Amino acid sequence: MARLAFPRTGAPLYRDIGTALEQRIRAGEWKPGTQIPTEPELEDLFGASRGTVRLAISELVRQGLLHRQPGRGTFVLGSDFDDLTRFFRYERSDSRSPIVPHVRELARGIGAADDGVAAALRVAPGERVAYVRRLRSHQDEPFLLIDSYFTMSAWSQIFDADFNVYPLYDLLRDQFGFYIVAAEEFLTAGLASPEEAGLLAVAPGDAIVRIERIASTFGDEPVEYRRCAGRGDHFRYHVRLR
Repeated sequence: MARLAFPRTGAPLYRDIGTALEQRIRAGEWKPGTQIPTEPELEDLFGASRGTVRLAISELVRQGLLHRQPGRGTFVLGSDFDDLTRFFRYERSDSRSPIVPHVRELARGIGAADDGVAAALRVAPGERVAYVRRLRSHQDEPFLLIDSYFTMSAWSQIFDADFNVYPLYDLLRDQFGFYIVAAEEFLTAGLASPEEAGLLAVAPGDAIVRIERIASTFGDEPVEYRRCAGRGDHFRYHVRLR
């Protein structure tokens, strides 16, 4: 591996190495969920000692950019994927205050994966998967119905989690060591089914927003598939492009 030229400042060497690593992560050279070079490779890359490299990595672990997997290596962490409201704003006629979500678990169990769930989780149709249904509300008004499906290997690690907690992914990470490092989302429009309408306090056939998400852990391994239905009268799409 060719030696990397990187800016040196008056700071300790491990800080400059950490800055160089952080720049590569933020530039997208190392994607969320991917493994960074090994410590020996980083020693060669930066011309530094093992101890200096470890200090640099430890600092990025502390900042939440990297995560050490014992026996596997060090991996890049992704953004906060738990908040579906990052692309939406809750709008009411009398207020534009930020969402203060309240989450209530409605049901959970084990069932057979339908074709969509199976494809998203890369399991065979009919294979057993776990599911959790939750309802997210703002000031006692429901606005998002969330059906989550988990692979059984993922469920074996998190089945004891409190799914009424928000944000969920933070809980899974902090209490169970279960990391979501990447996610892919799909947004479509639809009409509320009678069941969805009853839970979201709208009329059957009212406009809703449908959001599907495939969430992955390290190694691009899908572990959760979500199907969400949100009230169309309280959402607008918002994203800033640079």
